[in-house]
Amino acid sequence: MSRSRSTESATHADSQNSPAQATARLRRGLPSGRACVGAILVTISAAGVLFAHRSASQPPSSRYLVATQAIQSGEIIRAQDLGSIALDLPNELEAIPAAQADKLIGRVSSSSISRSELLRPDDALAAGRFIDPEAVEVSLELPPAQALQGILRQGSLVDVLATDPEPDPSTGLATTVLATGVRVSSIGDGTAPEQAAAEGEEASASAGIGVSGQLRVVLSVSGPDLATQLVDAARRAEITLVLPRPIEEART
Repeated sequence: MSRSRSTESATHADSQNSPAQATARLRRGLPSGRACVGAILVTISAAGVLFAHRSASQPPSSRYLVATQAIQSGEIIRAQDLGSIALDLPNELEAIPAAQADKLIGRVSSSSISRSELLRPDDALAAGRFIDPEAVEVSLELPPAQALQGILRQGSLVDVLATDPEPDPSTGLATTVLATGVRVSSIGDGTAPEQAAAEGEEASASAGIGVSGQLRVVLSVSGPDLATQLVDAARRAEITLVLPRPIEEART
């Protein structure tokens, strides 16, 4: 009888202890909080590596102009001088997109460019400069009113007048025409017209005027002889730029 009670007591105790022991074993089987956080970090890291790998395996989508052969300073850039390459460039590095090749062809290189070198925006002079093989450029410092400030633009054609301090005894005139149809290469500090317009009318009006109140105008003239005449006249006479009447062409 006593053995039977002992057995029943042991069985009852085991039945009470089994849930507690099972819960303890379950807790021991689960990972700790630190282990869970570590697993999450590993998963995120693996996903980042996978994304970086996929990004690195995709080819660049932007193409830029490169020189297919060496281009010397002062040479006219031709279509066969240009090629393109696909690159991912940092924001601080300037290069000319391949889609703008047409805007570069026919312009004069401002510096020597090596083969396979990327072309930058300042590697070519403004359109229309030095296309004439006989052209030279001369810089004049003129009062703003005599330089048609606010009217002239890069590429404008002007006539150059010189007014001597004393009139010509034979004609009684002090002003003579030195040159006609001279192209303006740059005005003021060399800022492109579209850039000056973007900076506002006030910035455009004051660009290139120094402490002396003079405006710098660069003119492209045919040959050194005319350039010599302009420089000489600028020292002994008063130079004034005027806009000629536009050339009327027959339209068909």
